[in-house]
Amino acid sequence: MRVVALGGGTGLPVVLRGLRRYLSASGRITAIVTAADDGGSSGALRRQFGVLPPGDIRNCLTALARVAPEVSAALQYRFDGGEAQHPVGNLLLAALDMVAADEVTAIRLASELLGVDDLILPSTTERVHLVADLLDGRSVHGESEIPKSGTPIRRLRIDPPDAAAAPGVFEALREADAIVLGPGSLYTSLLATLVVPGVAAAVVGARAVRIFVCNAMTERGETDGYGVAVHLEALAAHGVAPEALDYVVVNTTPIPPKVRAHYAAEGAGPVDPDFVLPSAPPVIVRADLLEPGPVVRHACDKLGQILCDLAARRLEWA
Repeated sequence: MRVVALGGGTGLPVVLRGLRRYLSASGRITAIVTAADDGGSSGALRRQFGVLPPGDIRNCLTALARVAPEVSAALQYRFDGGEAQHPVGNLLLAALDMVAADEVTAIRLASELLGVDDLILPSTTERVHLVADLLDGRSVHGESEIPKSGTPIRRLRIDPPDAAAAPGVFEALREADAIVLGPGSLYTSLLATLVVPGVAAAVVGARAVRIFVCNAMTERGETDGYGVAVHLEALAAHGVAPEALDYVVVNTTPIPPKVRAHYAAEGAGPVDPDFVLPSAPPVIVRADLLEPGPVVRHACDKLGQILCDLAARRLEWA
């Protein structure tokens, strides 16, 4: 089985851990990772050295690494870099980016160092910036600036608008048995990969089963007040209509009142799961998906098993 997962942030590594745990050893994963991050350590390294932003790639490498836990912890260890604290993994990727033949080769070399058998690709190797066109007519430039706008997002795009997808992206989507979209920041992680020219069309045109994992919580400045239906509307506005999906996976785990109150203080709340689709597909899969604790996160064990079961079901029909 060949599974492609798109996105970034904290959501994509959870998907990768879950898939790797439940896929057979012969199964192959390709992660297509946003390349538009411009904040924190990634932004500082990007500005100073002109490298691809390494943070999301580092997290995916760590999720798939087959090394001692201490090595994974060392990759996440942060040194004070002046403008930002730099994780060791970011510095490693930046250095490889500067000495390797190209960016994809740099990531492959890092994968070999960490025993990663799967493939991690940036959505594009061009130095792109996100641009959000807002409902009030303004445009906000930069991934880190978008959540600060205080105005709903009408559409996301990239600058330059003709940036090409990275080598291997279209091939991976064309050969996939399953494609997983989300969870993660809807605009600055997931849609940031889909707005690279040709990527959304390749997802829709693939023979794979297409699975959208909806976020459990809204995100201040990006998805304020969004329910599942509005998440699907945003996907449709960027080239992936609901009928192009086979499954929408929705969380049903109750969120404790204290946790809800903490998130409410930060301007976030549970994503409303109540919605009705005018027709099928997609099939709605409602499940207990969250791990316990004060942070609302998808549990890799729960999510990985569901994703692999859905992908295998399609293979049985084929």
